[in-house]
Amino acid sequence: MRITVLGSGSSTGTPSVEAGWGKCDPKNPKNRRTRPSILVEDQIEGVSKSVLVDTSPDLREQLLRHEIKHLDGVVYTHAHADHLHGIDDLRGINRLMNAPIEAFADAGTIASIQRRFGYVLEPLSPEATMFYKTTLNMHAFHHGEAFNAGGLEVTAIEQDHAYMTTFGLRFGDFAYTTDLISMHEDGFELLKGIKVWMLGTFAATLHPTHLDVETALAWCERVKPERAYFTHLGFGLDFETLQAKLPKNIFVAYDGLTIEV
Repeated sequence: MRITVLGSGSSTGTPSVEAGWGKCDPKNPKNRRTRPSILVEDQIEGVSKSVLVDTSPDLREQLLRHEIKHLDGVVYTHAHADHLHGIDDLRGINRLMNAPIEAFADAGTIASIQRRFGYVLEPLSPEATMFYKTTLNMHAFHHGEAFNAGGLEVTAIEQDHAYMTTFGLRFGDFAYTTDLISMHEDGFELLKGIKVWMLGTFAATLHPTHLDVETALAWCERVKPERAYFTHLGFGLDFETLQAKLPKNIFVAYDGLTIEV
């Protein structure tokens, strides 16, 4: 299995409009962060499968950078803008595939997509000769459910984001859990045995809605993955400064990072 970090930044990206580079060294290209998305790829019975997690507002740039022209599925962690609002950029994938895209989310996220981007859930007009809009076949999942997304087996893990529920995702030996402040005990149970964990770690100090570095490290000690990667990084976390403080098996993610699991 291969995981590509398309975007390792938080909702503002780095540099951000309001704070510029913050505490990040602008000379280090690993500090230039687009909004959060990842691509999960695996070979299933000899056939390559690709699943996108979240459609960040920077999705067009990410798809172009990594020459992504086909998706077997899209899975949403939640409906915040930095994870959803690039949804229209999927239209180009629809056109290249000449097919709708299978998409997966919890019921609350589906309802939000319906309110804000309802047209993507509607079929094309019968007379259409091309995909004039993003078109998704949407499927619901719930906590603890193992479901098939584009050929990849995924388990959904409910998370607490303080003001809303988000979902972590386990793909075999890899788990991706972002945008959370706490996790239920059965969530930790669903993470047992993972080899690689990528978790959203927004801030250096306590934050009301996101994990801080100290808490993320404590969670890694509890779950004990072979490797962990911190992502969804705020502009207060410089790549080199943070990496120097981490244990040898924990790494700072960056845009373009590729991980083999």
